[in-house]
Amino acid sequence: MKKPLVSFVKELRTSKKIFTFDEASIKQAVVLRLLSLLEWDIFNVEEICPDFSSEASTVSYALRIDHTSKVILDVKRDHVDMDGLHQRLVDLAAREAFDLCVHTDGQRWWFYLPSAKGGLSQKRCHVIDLIEQKPEDAAADLMAFLSREKVAGGGHLEAAMAAHQSQKLKMAAEFLPKAWNKVMAGPNKILVEILSDATEKLCGCKADPGVVEGFIRQHVAQWLLSDTTGDRQPPRRREDAIPPAGPPAHPDKSSDINGKKPEFFADKSIHSFTFQGNTFPVKSWEQMLTTLCNHFAATHSQQFEKVLWMYDDHQPCFSRYSDQLRIPEKVRKTNIYVETKLAPEEIVKTVGDLLTEFGHEHEELVITTQ
Repeated sequence: MKKPLVSFVKELRTSKKIFTFDEASIKQAVVLRLLSLLEWDIFNVEEICPDFSSEASTVSYALRIDHTSKVILDVKRDHVDMDGLHQRLVDLAAREAFDLCVHTDGQRWWFYLPSAKGGLSQKRCHVIDLIEQKPEDAAADLMAFLSREKVAGGGHLEAAMAAHQSQKLKMAAEFLPKAWNKVMAGPNKILVEILSDATEKLCGCKADPGVVEGFIRQHVAQWLLSDTTGDRQPPRRREDAIPPAGPPAHPDKSSDINGKKPEFFADKSIHSFTFQGNTFPVKSWEQMLTTLCNHFAATHSQQFEKVLWMYDDHQPCFSRYSDQLRIPEKVRKTNIYVETKLAPEEIVKTVGDLLTEFGHEHEELVITTQ
């Protein structure tokens, strides 16, 4: 089963026809083809029930085993309100007692556990991207979640629950900085008690709680993390292209990215960047990235979609779907988002890839750090 799946995914990646398909074509040329390769009888309407309806809601397919509903699968592309679409799909799946619900636009496949607790993001368990993932990985995921054998034996639900748990652990790890700031900014009783007890062990006298709280307030600014998901300010509007250059910067250290590896910029703060001889003050690495993205989107509007093929360690740097990125920012006058939750060295690498993609030499960009 896996070899034909891998071959088909490679075919989609190579031909790129998937980007030109409408919904009807996606159903016939992609979804039904994949279901057939996953050993479903696509001509049996008892197994693959088309246009499944419930309470005025209709979705593309209901997958059934022995007349028992298992997976609900909807096919829609270029949907404006993706979260709303997914919420309605999850609600329908919960009402009709489906194990799993899936939405696909042909390229991406979103999987949700309707029975999971929490909001929509907490119910999402996995995403497959047929174009950006390795074909072998995408095929393995499809087999785990959608093969007839797995669905018939309940293995699809086990895979979904395992992926859901992994997703929760990843989410918890991403929220650790915010949790740290919340604990530090308290002060809370547990932290006060820990410091009081530690003081007593060192000098034989327990510090007064009020004194401990004052000590924490005095030093808390040094302990807070500056870049957390919850504390991040909403992005400001930017112009389509690079704005007029400001006065020349007074650099502390300037480096063109042709002469330095991305790792050189790790843990450094950016002061400004110079592109094609013009210097632009910026307040953050993210601002340099988004400014250059807006510029290239304006100056290479017909070719800008090429950025969708850029990724780092199999994680996309750009996407048409904001929920595929951790902290997305929309590139002006496009339907493409850029990932901004990146370390300085990752941003430098991404910017270098952009320069190469749009025909610029790396020495055209000089970064001034401070």
